[in-house]
Amino acid sequence: MDTKKRSNNGYEIIESHRIRNRELVIGHNAKAPDPYVCWICKDKTDYIWGRYCKTLKQARNEMTLRIQIENRYLRGEPQTPQKGGDNHER
Repeated sequence: MDTKKRSNNGYEIIESHRIRNRELVIGHNAKAPDPYVCWICKDKTDYIWGRYCKTLKQARNEMTLRIQIENRYLRGEPQTPQKGGDNHER
């Protein structure tokens, strides 16, 4: 288990889930307007497609949705576009 703390843009990575060569992570920054973010991460340093959220619950829901999308992709199933919500990508 990797016990070294990671961070990106002031957000400490607090949760992660690996799917093949990608990782989905949740970061937290108590001082940010949107204190939680869900990113796709490669090589533990390349964070992309951030969805910023007001609550940990929203970030976990985003992670769950992305896990489902990634699993469908790996099985060769058609992709379903994400519906808009309160969170936003930066």
